[in-house]
Amino acid sequence: MKWIVRPLARACIAAAALAAGSAAMAAEVEWKFYTYFAANDKPTELHKAFADDVLKASNQRFHIRVFASGELPYKAPDVLRAVATNQVQMGDVALGFVAGDVPELNAFAMPFSCTSMEKFYDKAAPAVAADVDGVLTRKFKTRSIMQWVMPPQQLWLVKPVSGIDGLKNLKVRSWNREQAEMMKLLGGSGVTITPAEVIPALQRGVVDGAFTAAVPALDWKFNEVTKMGYMINLTLAHQVFAVNEQELNKLPADLRKLLLDKAAEWAPKYRQALIEADRNARKTLAEKGVTLREPPPEEMEKFRAVTRPMWKEWTDKNGPIAEKMLNTALESCR
Repeated sequence: MKWIVRPLARACIAAAALAAGSAAMAAEVEWKFYTYFAANDKPTELHKAFADDVLKASNQRFHIRVFASGELPYKAPDVLRAVATNQVQMGDVALGFVAGDVPELNAFAMPFSCTSMEKFYDKAAPAVAADVDGVLTRKFKTRSIMQWVMPPQQLWLVKPVSGIDGLKNLKVRSWNREQAEMMKLLGGSGVTITPAEVIPALQRGVVDGAFTAAVPALDWKFNEVTKMGYMINLTLAHQVFAVNEQELNKLPADLRKLLLDKAAEWAPKYRQALIEADRNARKTLAEKGVTLREPPPEEMEKFRAVTRPMWKEWTDKNGPIAEKMLNTALESCR
């Protein structure tokens, strides 16, 4: 029996050693991070790269596990509350989607308030950081450790139009109130549809078009269901990395500093990656047969004139922080 027992004993010892080694390598802190973007979308790729960098820089002590759309039971409007209630410790929050919870932070959703990614990162984001954190902390006991933006929102249409008047009577998927209001002012209507339902809605003719940036338009294969991109640079989609404040404070001091330092380090990487992704997406969509229509200056002035009254209506409704946020956005991005 010795020739049986000895190998078995050696196997048991090896298994025990392996288990001990795995336990030693287990992360000291594990967080869940949720994004409403799909697993293969560019923002999700960036989120995963950020999390991998934190894991490596912490010598495997801090593991942030990124969950994409469909992997947890949340939709885009749920993310802030999921972080606040510690269902996830960190989330990619689109302020346009959670405007019902923090309406005063939605200044960048005002049409044409800020359309330059470079100016957003260089001037606007630092200038509004304290207000963003103040509202998130007061209302939800969360804080933002990084602000970033998707490239400018464009209007993708099933059938081409020759100008602003061609938008009358069209139904367009709008993912925030401001986009829907703009369509109403132009004689059309905005329809609320989740990201997963956009392509089927375009295919079935439920809507005539959809607002989104060029990057998700390419990711979602808009070239198969739309013929024209109306490149009006409507707004930048203002996003924040929201973290649960209590969980942030519970982190060992060195890991908390590492997380904040990495967030600061990665903001320029998001900027560069998404500027490049926007440029490449536009090029690829055009190559795939989508007509990209750049409105002439007089046409853009019509858009601005129609939508400008929305600014005052919004600030009157949402108070002094909203007014301050919008003025900051306008001043920083002009």
